[in-house]
Amino acid sequence: MRKSTRRWGLLVVLVGLVGGLAGGLLAPAAPAGAGDLDVDRPVERLVIVSLPGVSWAEARRGDMPVLDELVQESAVGVMSSQIGRAPATTTAAYLTLGAGTRAVVPGIDTGVALNPDELHGGVPATDILRRRLGSAVPGIAYLPVGAALDANADSTYGAVPGTLGDELFRAGVARAVIANADAAEGFPIDELPPDGAYSRSAATALMGLDGIVPEGTVGRDLLLEDPDAPFGRRFARSAVLEAFDRSWLPDRPEVVLLEASDLARAAAYGSRSTPDQRIALRREALEDADALLGDVLDRVDPATDAVLVLSPVAPGGSGLVALRAPDVEPGLLRSATTRRAGYVLLADAAPTILTLMGVEPPTSIEGRAFGIEAGEGDRVGALIDQGEAARARDERLPVVVQVVIAALALLVAAVAAGERLPSRVRRALGPFAVGLLGVVPGTFLAGHLDDGRQGVGVYAAAVVGTAVLVGVLGALAERRWPRTGILVGLGSILVLIAGDVLVGAPLQVNTVFGYSTAVAGRFAGLGNLAFALFSAAALTFAVVLVDRGGRRALAIAVGLLVAAVLVDGLPMLGADVGGVASMVPAFALTGMVLSGRTVKWPHLIASALASFGAVVAFGLLDASRPTSSQTHLARLGEHVVHRRFESVADTLLRRVHASFGSTDAAVWILALALVLAAIVHAAVVARGQGWLARLRPRDTTSLALAIGLGALAVLGLVVNDSSIAVPATMLIVIVPVLVSRRLALTGAGP
Repeated sequence: MRKSTRRWGLLVVLVGLVGGLAGGLLAPAAPAGAGDLDVDRPVERLVIVSLPGVSWAEARRGDMPVLDELVQESAVGVMSSQIGRAPATTTAAYLTLGAGTRAVVPGIDTGVALNPDELHGGVPATDILRRRLGSAVPGIAYLPVGAALDANADSTYGAVPGTLGDELFRAGVARAVIANADAAEGFPIDELPPDGAYSRSAATALMGLDGIVPEGTVGRDLLLEDPDAPFGRRFARSAVLEAFDRSWLPDRPEVVLLEASDLARAAAYGSRSTPDQRIALRREALEDADALLGDVLDRVDPATDAVLVLSPVAPGGSGLVALRAPDVEPGLLRSATTRRAGYVLLADAAPTILTLMGVEPPTSIEGRAFGIEAGEGDRVGALIDQGEAARARDERLPVVVQVVIAALALLVAAVAAGERLPSRVRRALGPFAVGLLGVVPGTFLAGHLDDGRQGVGVYAAAVVGTAVLVGVLGALAERRWPRTGILVGLGSILVLIAGDVLVGAPLQVNTVFGYSTAVAGRFAGLGNLAFALFSAAALTFAVVLVDRGGRRALAIAVGLLVAAVLVDGLPMLGADVGGVASMVPAFALTGMVLSGRTVKWPHLIASALASFGAVVAFGLLDASRPTSSQTHLARLGEHVVHRRFESVADTLLRRVHASFGSTDAAVWILALALVLAAIVHAAVVARGQGWLARLRPRDTTSLALAIGLGALAVLGLVVNDSSIAVPATMLIVIVPVLVSRRLALTGAGP
């Protein structure tokens, strides 16, 4: 490999290391007011009350005075149960809770858990366990544990169901589960439910790797017949509390999970009833669940015991969570995974439970223990408002995208019309292109001003006003300094997004090109759409700058690209793995072309290695920070330090699966990209008059744009998990830039 190749590869690898030094000075270890759980004082006992399907908005609408009172003494938040692009199913949610990592469901007997004295298919549970485990271990048995372990071993998430239970067992902490959400009509309560009616997957939250929960019950002894209840069954509260009292013993550390299973039954019965009856059944289930919570709290000593109320599943994947524990002040929950006050992930529950019990969570799991931030006023009301803003953002997104696409199409059509347009219109095309770039900062500012309740007019006025302002400033700059108008539009994107990230990314939350707290793919740093806009703007700004200023501007352009990588990749800022993996090779190739070098295959290999080195460097930096401040980058750093390279590969494969649905599809896409890259390379080196030579860009900056944007789009498609949305969003930046260059060539504008 040539010396120049090695030099460029080393330069870009050092980006991550330089970022580590700079990052330590740019941001504090944790947000002001944030704190970890008090691990120096483990609680004696912990009760987990599961309210399946309940959001804060529903709890506020319902009659739940016990929960309302508990909130005043607790740290609260929204718990995201997203797995991939969809909310978790009930079984997947409980498996995730017990694994500390997003989990998938087995293909057989999904919700079948049995007490030792029960039958399944006419066969005693003890006989089934002997066949599946080699021995009949007493306790609640989750029958498809082997299938669950196999399914998750083959998944890209790498979850190990039963991790939480095994860690508690090794620490000498007792475990019990009390739940039964069986849902089927037309059979006596003392008979076995039919296949498909078992809904007892709550047992998986505290089972060990053998699928056993030592104490508790999931049997039908918890139920009584009630012709007015969903499926004619409801919890027998006295039986439930008796089972709880048998497990909730003094003088021993223990964790007990109690599911308000009537909520799950009411949800399953909803499609069978009329809308009014559905509401009535749900309201009654909420009231019963609140009363059951009150009975449990009467048995808990707040001076020594902890209470964790959570919704493992909820509409939109955003359930409620509240934690009351000794020395935990009322406030907002957060975690290093989300870095956003008021938001945690379901995977964060396992390390939180372990931390509360004084057990060190294993580093192999995905989740991170809850932290606490100060919160004042109506904390739950604020979380509900943010949820409404997220839904408004999700409804607004397709409308904004369609309008932007129409404007881009109109711009391209006008340029294609050329001389057929009046001269006044042609002169307006340049400012219009710059103004379209101003739409991007306009959406971020408008989303901050309007949470969806002020009406379309306020939002539209803010977006259009920002776009017009940017367009006018671009026209003034163009008149004073030719070929700089487009830099104003690109600069508005760079300044807004970079500045926003530096102060904690408040403009990213629930904005069209930011991220949605309802979708919950990301809560901090840069989302995929913002990365697409930011990276495309940085690359095109650098190229246009060199085009305008010549080789004298090359150092400034390279410095801009390095700064963009730092903003996107530093764990205390953007914390964007896919973004760094895309930007480093694309920016490196762009810099090489701008400096006059010919891109060859060794350069491509060096840029790929540089990308990996930068991601690892950011991961190691993140892993060196306090646990409460670490992000998902830290897990990559830990995997590398402990030589868990298979886990690193799983992380990358998970992104591929999210983008393409399968590895095979990704292979075909990559193969096609390589073919196109070979064609582009042949066009670049062609010297004749054939069709390849006609593809060759006529100047260095055009070639830099072609190679840089091509690499950025392909890598953004592959290594991020938003599929075609990433390169498609880049077009919002790319099209105005190309139009501006076209107008400059024809003398019709900048």
